[in-house]
Amino acid sequence: MAETIAGPAGAPHAEGRRSLARPVPLLRGYTVLLGAAWRSLRAHRANLVLIFLGSAALQGTQLAFIGVLLGAFGAIAGWDVSEVAFLYGLRLTAHGVCTVNFGQHRASAIVVREGDWDRFLLRPVPPLLQLLTRIFNPGTLGDLVLGLAILVAAAPHTPITWTPLAVLYVAAAVVGGGLVEAGLQIGISGLDFVLGPTTRVKDTVDRVLTDFGAFPMTIFGSAGTWLLTAVLPLAFVAYLPATVLLGRTEELLVPPWIAQLSPLAGPLLLVLGIAVFIRLSRHYTSPGH
Repeated sequence: MAETIAGPAGAPHAEGRRSLARPVPLLRGYTVLLGAAWRSLRAHRANLVLIFLGSAALQGTQLAFIGVLLGAFGAIAGWDVSEVAFLYGLRLTAHGVCTVNFGQHRASAIVVREGDWDRFLLRPVPPLLQLLTRIFNPGTLGDLVLGLAILVAAAPHTPITWTPLAVLYVAAAVVGGGLVEAGLQIGISGLDFVLGPTTRVKDTVDRVLTDFGAFPMTIFGSAGTWLLTAVLPLAFVAYLPATVLLGRTEELLVPPWIAQLSPLAGPLLLVLGIAVFIRLSRHYTSPGH
């Protein structure tokens, strides 16, 4: 049951709606909604496996392309096979962290256009949380599993000294990188409430992160490196933490301490992206009015 405050001509305003139900704790709401989305997939298990394999195969094509480059030239910007593989695994694992947990940001335009946001506003769970748990895409697990496999396979062949601190830093870098991507995409999703569908913008950002994130930034020159660090913070996803672990901070255009603290950029950008999304969602107009 919900109470609404009518605007002009009796049309309910999104910001005027107040749920009379007891608010559900965020973690509880997330686990319940995600569990329901996952159970709905189990009705078609063969399709689940095919989607999983298809996602892994799609990412594998880029890995094969990088392998061809390394086979032809032996190194990319001075990075050898094991180092490039480690960078690729770090980036893909971070991408998996983002898509597994936040991948439903892609549905924001559909939710706004079809009026599903109205139903989200009437429930005792934050609307953004409902959007992110709307369904579960099993293909995202393919990204995560393949990324972890590459990371684990490449790690022993790198010059990294594997101490508990180094392992902890990798874990922080993976999570932080995933949150960088999530923060960007969630913030862009908020524009759906004021500018209309932004799916193509999000696809472009995703393509840049995917295509450019697998390579050392130095191949893009000084201007490109600054662009992918300060404007579109791709470098924070995997490149900066990789240079710290591989002892390559001398090639950076930013101070080494920024690279060392790069995993912290993820939580900051996620909070900023969510704040932008919530702010812009106040401009929501129900398609039924």
